[in-house]
Amino acid sequence: MKKVFTSISLALSLIASSFSTSAQTVQLSEAQKIEIQKEVLPVVFEQIKEQTGLDILGLARPQLNSDFIQSLPVFNAQSGLRSDSPTPYSVKPDSIIVNVAALAPDVSQLMTNVKVLFGDYKKIDMPIDIAGLSGSIEIPRLIKVTSNSILPTFQNIAEIKIVANENPKALLDMDMVITLWGEDTTYQLIGLTIAQNESFDFEFNVEIGEGLQDIWGLLKTVATLPELPEMNYLITLGFSQIGTGVIPASLYGIPTADATTRIPMGDAAVALDFTSDMFIKNIALTSYKNAKAEKWSKLWFDMEQKTTEDLVLTIDNFVYTDEAKTDSTFADRTIVTMSDYTKNAAVASTHSAVKSVINRVVSELATEGHAAWYKMLIESAKDLNGDGNITNEEKATTMEIEVTPSLVGTDAIADINIKSYSYSETGDATLTEMNVKATANLTNNVIRVDLIPAGSPAAVGSAYFTSNIAGIVTSNDDITINTVKVTPVEGGIYIDNSGKAAYRIVNMSGATVANGTVSGDNAYISTSSLAKGVYVIVVTENGVSQSVKFVR
Repeated sequence: MKKVFTSISLALSLIASSFSTSAQTVQLSEAQKIEIQKEVLPVVFEQIKEQTGLDILGLARPQLNSDFIQSLPVFNAQSGLRSDSPTPYSVKPDSIIVNVAALAPDVSQLMTNVKVLFGDYKKIDMPIDIAGLSGSIEIPRLIKVTSNSILPTFQNIAEIKIVANENPKALLDMDMVITLWGEDTTYQLIGLTIAQNESFDFEFNVEIGEGLQDIWGLLKTVATLPELPEMNYLITLGFSQIGTGVIPASLYGIPTADATTRIPMGDAAVALDFTSDMFIKNIALTSYKNAKAEKWSKLWFDMEQKTTEDLVLTIDNFVYTDEAKTDSTFADRTIVTMSDYTKNAAVASTHSAVKSVINRVVSELATEGHAAWYKMLIESAKDLNGDGNITNEEKATTMEIEVTPSLVGTDAIADINIKSYSYSETGDATLTEMNVKATANLTNNVIRVDLIPAGSPAAVGSAYFTSNIAGIVTSNDDITINTVKVTPVEGGIYIDNSGKAAYRIVNMSGATVANGTVSGDNAYISTSSLAKGVYVIVVTENGVSQSVKFVR
């Protein structure tokens, strides 16, 4: 994460240093635009992946191996993006704000933040029911990347849209397209179709668009990336075989020059045990090279309530020398100890552990208005002497996560401390520490998650989630819904891009203290006559309302 933010600051410093004329006359060259795209776009795609689970760049080269499997939460029931009850709670990513001013003060005159905004959500119902979890998800069909730069070219960096196709036979058929720098040209990133075949098994077709190929080539100029194969992909999921206790999955490559050819790239067989709290028993994996199977492994999952507080998840990785799997060699073990009374274990690696804990905290704040104390320890272990046993000397701590809840006024707060350890060949440990602060104001329905490196005086990034904990959508930052922008300033409020919108200003007692209509660009509403205090302005256009809290 630190590397990502550092790359943004370096890029902005490079671009800012080239400006010597006034902000009103500056025009970016194509080379300068490319430099920014190379730094900003990876961050955009990473945030989309973190908040929605959609790995756009990963879809360009999908893998079906143990590293990929262990990076995923194991059917995380705490995820706010998945319906898990008849009346599910709602937790949706609203926006991510990168604090450029905190990262690179030298370029704060150019811009102070970059925002990734999610909107236009659509619920998709999948005919899946596993262990009481439904297949309902909500995905954002509009993702906008903007900044508060005084330069018009910087203000609209990218806009990603999900466009539905007319395909009555498919459960989902969509294209994801991107527009850069507010230009007229739209580039296709990916096409995704989910359908059931005659056997009622699922088929996921992923089509790589020219836009994603262009972006991949752009990133290759600054990062070590492999060549992007000229092919699309098909993933099959054999849910019709769930009665056997094993769900098979396969990944195929489909050359763009021959859509009838399927090249095997990976197989997985997920063994289920619904009598256990950890209903995934094991996952058998086969990796391919040049369409030929070459590696075989199996991940075994086990969960045990070791003590009253400690729930322990272990993942043992065994490798085999051939397809028959008659032999096995213990490769390594991941041990996750969760100090808490929950039965939910949704982690398989350090990466998914962080995401799982943050998802859990956000979900608790959204549904209960408070977070629980929580502690997680992740260890890796190897049988170094080959005796078949794991001793304490053969274990190494890879991550420690602790959640400390508090209540300050009307704010429910959860402070998350994350410590990551890496080891040299001689066993020397290097510690990286990060603090995450999640805050839910109990008078509104916004949850803010701040990312604060240890020792930093300010957050380097903030994420906003809307939830159904209360009844007002609010944030002290600009929130844009559709095209209307509401910006509180000292002594008043600016409303931009409005055809004709109605507004009302409400105090914290719920009383309306002002109302009216506005239209056009840069409309101004004076608030100087209001008494000192906290207010919410509600702006409604074409039946769509947005609320922004401000302080007079």
